[in-house]
Amino acid sequence: MSAGRLFGIYYYLLDRRQATAPELARRFEVSVRTIYRDIDALSAAGLPVYATPGSGGGIALLDRCILDRAAFSDEEQAQLLTALQSLPETVRSGAQGTLEKLSALFRQRPPDWLQVDLSHWGTSGPDHDKFQQLRRAVLERRVIAFSYVSTAGRCEARTVLPARLVFKGQSWYLQGFCRIRGAYRTFKISRMLHLTVEEEHFDQTLAPPPIDGNPGSLPFSITVVLSFAPRMAYRVYDEFDDSCITLQEDGSFLVQVTLPEDQWLYGYLLSFGAAVEVLSPPDLRRRLGLLAREIWRGCAGPDSSCQVCCDKIGSSNPKEVSFMQFNPNDFCQSCGMPITDPALHGSEADGSASPHYCKYCYQNGAFTGDMTMEEMIDFCMPIMVREHPELTAEQVRAQMGQFFPMLLRWRTK
Repeated sequence: MSAGRLFGIYYYLLDRRQATAPELARRFEVSVRTIYRDIDALSAAGLPVYATPGSGGGIALLDRCILDRAAFSDEEQAQLLTALQSLPETVRSGAQGTLEKLSALFRQRPPDWLQVDLSHWGTSGPDHDKFQQLRRAVLERRVIAFSYVSTAGRCEARTVLPARLVFKGQSWYLQGFCRIRGAYRTFKISRMLHLTVEEEHFDQTLAPPPIDGNPGSLPFSITVVLSFAPRMAYRVYDEFDDSCITLQEDGSFLVQVTLPEDQWLYGYLLSFGAAVEVLSPPDLRRRLGLLAREIWRGCAGPDSSCQVCCDKIGSSNPKEVSFMQFNPNDFCQSCGMPITDPALHGSEADGSASPHYCKYCYQNGAFTGDMTMEEMIDFCMPIMVREHPELTAEQVRAQMGQFFPMLLRWRTK
């Protein structure tokens, strides 16, 4: 006798209220005699199921069996069914039986207005498989290993105790305790590569902090003020909360938001092209301008006509040419020091001023010290901490780690 079939008959009757033995036999692909044996078994187990002989009769449940659903209000029933329906597709497939049973109990059709699909456009399997692996690891408290691509572009091996999956903004994240860092970390699932669920179980109680905490407490975060051209309306409302957006009289959008200051931020802002202007902070505006100019130089090539550049400079819309006002020589391309005085420029072998480096890093056509980028950061960090007491040494190091790879000396390595 199949326990699964017994439950199936029970929930079928919850949904239909009454059915004939032949109908149930066809539904569960057994004989009518087997159905009657199953009904006897259900009755013996204390379930209020009975059979009525003759024309118009059949197998049914007593009304008191249906009254249990009154423990949920209509709104609560709808919320429960919607919660199951809104599970990601890979998880919902395992809960489909539960959804059908509760729909039968509540006498409601399963909701079909909401679906969560984890896959990228044009793909399906790999993304679903990764989510299933992470779900299994979290529920079974299994250690996971993977390679993670950081915002700086580095791919590093990680071993993590997974705590929970979080959907935030437009992406899924995993929060867990990273053994390598010795602290809680948040990982964007799309950047987790070569994921494996280890055999090792863990008993450690995990309590990661909220994924964003208070906006002002985000690590290495800054509050930025951005102006977007009217044609960016679709992305502005897609990617920022309405409370951060102010519609201007000219149709442009003013956005004030707190964002993490790292390499991702520069790439993100550049994705808007000339349709965004950074109003503050000034350092972000200047660095984005330097990076945009370097991109233009690399794309234009040495033989390109200056017509495009000249046309833009003559444009009446300053937002289209905001990046053109910044000069890469504003910063030493070795230590990042602002070069605010011509006397701070280093010297070439012929005695002329160096267009790229300060006098502390470069003299007579050669660098004054043979060091790596990391050694330069170590050297400059105490100076920056003294000049910016509001920042911790860790914050300064992180910001320099994002900024220095954009400098000419370290780009050539």
